[in-house]
Amino acid sequence: MTTAAKQSRTLLRASLTTLVALLVLVAATSVPAFAAETDADAVVYTSDVAPILMQNCVSCHRPGEIAPMSLLTYEESRPWAKSIKKAVSTRTMPPWFADPAHGEWANNPSLTTSEIDTIVAWVDQGARQGDASLMPPAPVFTDGWQLGEPDFVFSLPTVEIPAEGPDLFPTPITSLQIPERRWVRAVEVRPEDPEVNHHQVIFMTGREAIQEQGYFNILAVWAAGTAPTVFPEGAGRWVNPGDLLVLNQHYHPNGVDARTDTTRVGLYFGEGELEDEIQAILAGTMDFKIPAGAENHELVVTHEILADSKIISYFPHMHLRGKDMTFTATYPDGTREVLLNVPSYDFDWQLFYYPKEPKFLPKGTQIEILAHYDNSSANVNNPDPTRTIGFGLKTTDEMMFGVFELIEEKSEAEEEEAETATASG
Repeated sequence: MTTAAKQSRTLLRASLTTLVALLVLVAATSVPAFAAETDADAVVYTSDVAPILMQNCVSCHRPGEIAPMSLLTYEESRPWAKSIKKAVSTRTMPPWFADPAHGEWANNPSLTTSEIDTIVAWVDQGARQGDASLMPPAPVFTDGWQLGEPDFVFSLPTVEIPAEGPDLFPTPITSLQIPERRWVRAVEVRPEDPEVNHHQVIFMTGREAIQEQGYFNILAVWAAGTAPTVFPEGAGRWVNPGDLLVLNQHYHPNGVDARTDTTRVGLYFGEGELEDEIQAILAGTMDFKIPAGAENHELVVTHEILADSKIISYFPHMHLRGKDMTFTATYPDGTREVLLNVPSYDFDWQLFYYPKEPKFLPKGTQIEILAHYDNSSANVNNPDPTRTIGFGLKTTDEMMFGVFELIEEKSEAEEEEAETATASG
């Protein structure tokens, strides 16, 4: 080997030795530092994601409830990671349909942007479990009546749900067999089998209601994940012996076995005088026709507020062709305000909307209920786009009701009379 070749070989060895030393140095410094940074920033199930699910999701996503899977543990949640990411990032879940530009809502279950980002990051980073010791405890769910034993319980007609097949939408009519007229401070609806029971809407009417108001009243609504209805302190609703109950129910087969459901309703009566009567105003129309194939048919009704009032809830109700509904107030001075806008109505989720603060409306305010319907073949939920559709109790028919509950404010004379009665009593 020549001297030049020996020198070249020596230089190559020195270069390789230097390169290896540099790689070892990089591995000893950069890699551990990168790994430490990744671990510190990692989003994991136990400490980051589970608290969000426990607070917002597992009331439905647990064994025996309506949701298709449980999210109580990492082992149950991990296979659904991508589906969870999609559902929360598109705000499909938790279900909520009020336009955030109008009003603030006490029962809004929507996740915050930070919570959504956390779940998305968890999935994008591989949906890791994390330290099992940091797993939060699951919420404690009460068995039986959530509000304690009711003062009066009645059962709705029994429904047979097959193992497979299309969803069922029974619309039976029954009556309220209470012994005497009472005022109700709370209502709890308890399905026998929540796994196959999607919602129960209970309309109420009677001769007095028909003669004086000309439309149905509403007693209670239950939907997956909803809490019992509890009215404000001293406020409630009157119920009468023999009141007719018109039901709008939704059941879905579980694909495994046939089920039977007999939903019970518990009434909690108030004692003493009713301080504030809650009126459930069902503003709508039964006189309409939606042409076959119509993509954006519009219906509008208006209800006048007859006394200074506070609205405590809103409940839009349509059937399978409903697209959107907006409640708008026109005040006596002519100004207008959107009270509630539901731009993407979904019949599968029958939701009440409770404002954080009761909405005061002065006497003479006009509430406009504006709704649109899609009776075309573009509506995948439309049972028959070739049919001109009108009002009916069946789910394949249509309805147009904007329900809102309100309390009329007492005049000064009424307030003084009430104070005198309280003092003398």
